[in-house]
Amino acid sequence: MNGARLDRHRFGLRIVLGAILLGGAMDCGGSDAVTTPKVAQASVRSEELEHERCGGDGERAETLDTNGDGKPDITKYYDGSGHELCRVVDLNGDGKPDLYEYFDGGGQIRRREFCYDDSGAVNAIEFYEHGKLAQREYDISGRHRIDTWDWFDPGAQLDAKTGRPSHPTRRERDTKGDGHVDQWWTWEGDRLTIAIDRDGSGHPDPATALVLSSDGGTPEAVPVNPTPAGSGGADPRAGAAATSPGGVRADGGTP
Repeated sequence: MNGARLDRHRFGLRIVLGAILLGGAMDCGGSDAVTTPKVAQASVRSEELEHERCGGDGERAETLDTNGDGKPDITKYYDGSGHELCRVVDLNGDGKPDLYEYFDGGGQIRRREFCYDDSGAVNAIEFYEHGKLAQREYDISGRHRIDTWDWFDPGAQLDAKTGRPSHPTRRERDTKGDGHVDQWWTWEGDRLTIAIDRDGSGHPDPATALVLSSDGGTPEAVPVNPTPAGSGGADPRAGAAATSPGGVRADGGTP
């Protein structure tokens, strides 16, 4: 992999951070269990960040030193047929993984794990369908537990600058850290509706919701009939630029 491609890796990681992004197995926290995207069913959710193992078990490893410092920046793992299974990327040269990437049998990306801080722990996981971003779960609070879940339309138009969707179709958040979803975000065109569970019932309060729009107008409180968890999202192509409850950007990025 040349320097330009590594720069694209770095750029992609920064986008996720700002928006909202080996001779033996390398860990960055969590268990070795292989997981699949979690489907929204109720307000109670598993918040464990589960790291999928990359490397080991006799898989062939290939290391690349892209900046010439004598240390591997990228380690790729291959199966017996020569197909790349996964890779580990050290973006800042500290010897710790910053990014894990996993590929399906056809070579398309199926999963990414991000390590945003110096703790060596996974902070965010992205799931892909046919190479398209479908779901993201991540830790905003720094507790090393999932507190935010995003769903994307894999067929949505991508942002020309980032190559990623402008925002999710919907989002759920646990802002209290008690394992219960207490915010439901829904994008409809250029409008973002945030419904909140204020009484601890486990459901959006039916009386009011905060509505934000990308034109920078004043947020309004309007009656809503919240979309049940697990239903489809709205048009993901337009974003909202405001910052909303809990400090998460309304355009779908992280602080």
